[in-house]
Amino acid sequence: MAELHGISLNGHLTAMRSELESLESLYGFAVKKMYSGAENFDFSVRFHDKPAATPIGPAAGPHSQMVQNILLSFLGGSRIIELKTVQILDELEIPRPCIDMRNIGFNVEWSQEMKLADSYREYVTAWVLLHLLRESELLGIAKTDAFYDTIFDMSVGYDLRGIRSEPIHEWISNMLDGSQLIEGLLHSLPQEWSDLRNLDVPARVSESVTLSTFHGCPPQEIEGMVRHLIETYRVHVIVKMNPTLAGFEYVRDMLHNRLGYRHIELDKKAFEDDLQFTDAIPMLRRLQQVASDHGVHFGAKFTNTLVVRNTENIFKEKVQYLSGVPLHVISMNLMLKVREEMGAGFPVSFSAGIDKNNVVDALLCNMVPVTTCTDLLKKGGYTRLPAYLGNLKSVMEKNGVRDLQALIKLTGGSNDLALAGMNNARRLIPALQENERYHFKKNQSLPRKIGSQLKLFDCITCNICLPVCPNAANFNFPMPPVTLDLPLYRIEGKELTRIGTELFETQKDGQIANLADFCNDCGNCDTFCPEDGGPFNEKPRFFFSETSYRKNDGRNAFLITKSNKIEAVLGGKAYRLELLSETFIFSNGNVELELDEKGNCLNWKWLSGRKQSVDISLIPFASMRQILLGILNAPAGYAITLLRKK
Repeated sequence: MAELHGISLNGHLTAMRSELESLESLYGFAVKKMYSGAENFDFSVRFHDKPAATPIGPAAGPHSQMVQNILLSFLGGSRIIELKTVQILDELEIPRPCIDMRNIGFNVEWSQEMKLADSYREYVTAWVLLHLLRESELLGIAKTDAFYDTIFDMSVGYDLRGIRSEPIHEWISNMLDGSQLIEGLLHSLPQEWSDLRNLDVPARVSESVTLSTFHGCPPQEIEGMVRHLIETYRVHVIVKMNPTLAGFEYVRDMLHNRLGYRHIELDKKAFEDDLQFTDAIPMLRRLQQVASDHGVHFGAKFTNTLVVRNTENIFKEKVQYLSGVPLHVISMNLMLKVREEMGAGFPVSFSAGIDKNNVVDALLCNMVPVTTCTDLLKKGGYTRLPAYLGNLKSVMEKNGVRDLQALIKLTGGSNDLALAGMNNARRLIPALQENERYHFKKNQSLPRKIGSQLKLFDCITCNICLPVCPNAANFNFPMPPVTLDLPLYRIEGKELTRIGTELFETQKDGQIANLADFCNDCGNCDTFCPEDGGPFNEKPRFFFSETSYRKNDGRNAFLITKSNKIEAVLGGKAYRLELLSETFIFSNGNVELELDEKGNCLNWKWLSGRKQSVDISLIPFASMRQILLGILNAPAGYAITLLRKK
């Protein structure tokens, strides 16, 4: 299984500054496309009585588990970051691929893919980084601007035993007071950032939890988890509701008959085992009182993904989890049903099939935050987010209002925000099932494939695979085209003989590569790549450290050890290359050769092993040489800066 490895705060800062200067982008997100606020318009909300500059953010998932994910979400306009769910089991073997976004969206990914300590470091590093961005005004926006107001929301799961465990207790306690790690991170800042070493970064990284539960979790256990979180930590809690709460008959009718997704097979037992509506409402009321007694807030999130049977050949699991547009209709209706019982003022957050076309209507229902995941896994990735807020601004302009609360009240026909939100929900939600954009007929097309197979070098270089990666693991770099008739050598004892030639050729002046330490093999880039094989599989895979490089799984692997040295695994064999002033030292573990740029051998020697007859291909030499020269001469984008750090 692929392992994720974060980098240091200083690594991020160096990469960000270099990329801004060289390419006017951050982690591939062009400055001109970033969310930069909306003059004279106020999108702010209060979440658990804390201000957030916008009401949107990533749902707990692939877009909120590493530093660069959180940063990219922020650049798109997210200001309420629901951090990826952590749990006691932090060494999971998640099947690969784990994401299928060919149209509506399925996954088998469900919790953090890093150990608890590593997740904690990623979240706190991101927290510090955002405060450094604000103080340094690196984005060109005054640090006094509310533009930066951002909330981190913890997400934990999945059962009472895990929630009560010592590792989770320690993790939550650290998130409530991260002063020790924050101080260490600030103290480690390089000289050029030394004036910010005493920056006042809030030690309370988060003070709220969105609770995620297993499918089939008993009501008393859900209640016990919420009580434990409130009573032990005095945190605000949002409990994530499963769409099974809507009932089997309702979901089947909506999914199959009204929306037309008859190919999706529901599991009736999953509905029977999950929390029932008749149990949910009394439980929510009791927990509201518990929260009130302890001076914190309590609410519900709609919804988790929907467990369905796996009838395709993408995943190995027997079940998969539905997201996207059909879930939007189900979840919005379920939200309204619960609010009708709990009252218009019952706090609700939302995540199900949110995109730029429906985010405004969701916000009009007075839900905070409105989060997204599936849409960000489509073409464009995080760059899809600014359109959410652009559409919100357009609706405000059309209605002649300047802030979100005024818009909700105006469209809902009441000066009472809660009642206006409820009025909007009653008006907007019943029409969803009639909207063709949520129907199967509009959501069955597949990404285009052209029938060609990816190789190490050269592809159509459409760059689609770059933004669809939630972790910014794919990148491009310049590598001038080259055609070489390389010598093919045979060594027998002490004799080296040229026995023929091999053609090495690249035709494109730009190449796609992969940062293996940022890549979890989710498969999303393969879904949208027009060619077959998957960029994360076939393109050069770079590792940041020797430790992770040595653990490579046999696919191609590269490690730049110094500015003039590179190691590689190609075809299952290990190679090394060193760039000298005018020549190269190339070795395959048994033999070392000194070569000129065309592969002519100037000198050679045995390194180890039996000195027997061996044929030596210089294709690996040419591949490594072109890659090394390309990386060394490329503009200082984030990936290039990180790889050249040595």
